[in-house]
Amino acid sequence: MKNLSIKAYLLLTGIILVFNSCKHVVDGINVDPNRPTAAPYTLILNGAEVASFLTYEGNLARVAGIFSRSFTGADRQYVSLQNYNSSSVDYNDTWDNLYSTVIAQHKIVISEAEAVNDKATVGIAQVLTAQGFGLAADLWGDVPFAQVGDPDKYPTPAFDAQTDVYKGIQGLLDSAIDNLSSGVGNGPGTKDIFYGGDVDKWLQVAYTLKARYYLHVKDYANAITNALKGIDDAGNNMLDPHGSSYLIDFNVYYSFLTYDRPGYMNAEGAIAPAYLDATSDTYKGNSKTNETARFEYYYQTGLNTGGLDPNVLVDFDWGVPTEDNGFFGASTSFPLVTFEENKLILAESYVKGSNNLQSALDALNAHREYLNTGGSINTGYLADGYEYDNYTLADFNAGGIANPGSLSQGNALLTEILKEKYVTLIGQIEQFNDVRRTKNFLKIPPTTGSSLPQRFLYPQDEINTNPNTPALAAGDLFKTTTVNSTPY
Repeated sequence: MKNLSIKAYLLLTGIILVFNSCKHVVDGINVDPNRPTAAPYTLILNGAEVASFLTYEGNLARVAGIFSRSFTGADRQYVSLQNYNSSSVDYNDTWDNLYSTVIAQHKIVISEAEAVNDKATVGIAQVLTAQGFGLAADLWGDVPFAQVGDPDKYPTPAFDAQTDVYKGIQGLLDSAIDNLSSGVGNGPGTKDIFYGGDVDKWLQVAYTLKARYYLHVKDYANAITNALKGIDDAGNNMLDPHGSSYLIDFNVYYSFLTYDRPGYMNAEGAIAPAYLDATSDTYKGNSKTNETARFEYYYQTGLNTGGLDPNVLVDFDWGVPTEDNGFFGASTSFPLVTFEENKLILAESYVKGSNNLQSALDALNAHREYLNTGGSINTGYLADGYEYDNYTLADFNAGGIANPGSLSQGNALLTEILKEKYVTLIGQIEQFNDVRRTKNFLKIPPTTGSSLPQRFLYPQDEINTNPNTPALAAGDLFKTTTVNSTPY
């Protein structure tokens, strides 16, 4: 990356995101970083939060969803992605948005808020910076970290080892927790679009992110310690808010699937919907689990293609009742860090870290109890059927309802936890991280060849401008990153 002057990337609230139509990465959102302007740091925070939508639910998420088999590339370049034909140019704009817009601007906020001792805002921006660096390390492995943010001294920043980046992220989050706990500073108030400056909720996000990244490096004990302090109620979930205005506040998936590139991507033949479809041979339901409502909330047939599609239904465009808005609908909030993920991190870590099956089951059942209230599914789908009764350990004995084969009790429970997390994270990049981290424990079949992709390629712009960029060939899409090369 060109470590450009951070002043060149200041954005105001209500960022207007416009790139030319051939750049599918940013379809539906409009960013113009070429008009720098000075602004109060709370407005910079607001703009950086809005810009992050593009990072977490834009092209990176779509590609990750194809690679982990939640979606299917159905037309044009998305057919190539479906067949794992990807090149460095595919990642230019998404890398640039992540580093030059999201990370750089949050670093500005940290600097300016520190200057006036607004520790609350510093802590929020540190959480968001850590989240951005975490995504980079997850997808690319070795990435710039320590030298990012000082363009005069480091115009072409070094790439830090992936393991060192994760350590640095944990340090950032520790500092964020200290700042958020200090009681010092006015905070950003309503300029914070996620929590309105509520430091208690941000503290829970920080701990859940710590648990997530400890899980990524297979440090299960620390994952448990932090998840126990993480998001404890779905009402505290970190969600991207969305609305009904194209190029302003649409859910990015909706904009791409319905307005910008209809037909490019569906879910025909994908694995995630098959886990939720009661007519499928791989349906994960049983006498205690009815996935009908969740399946219909995420997927519908014949919306933008002739096959199974992500559910983009929304009242103002499709004429459906508001309660029938789909998960990928224009105004549906998009999950980033959640109670559901936090509980499933706990469940997996208890199995893998100490074989504490009862504690793992308790965490899984806490998640299922939330689903059994209807969870986040829009109410229009609930009448079609949902049920998530508590499991017992006996259900995972060989021949039990959650272990129809002959797996050991522990492996059967782990399989259920990972399947549940896989479908819970539909549309989220973390699903792709889990598939690779667990050595494809669920045996998700590739669309071609013998292996699922293991990483994203470094962008061509970075290769051209930063001599420190590691060399990767097109075939290295299947080269595991350092943390994912270790046994699961």
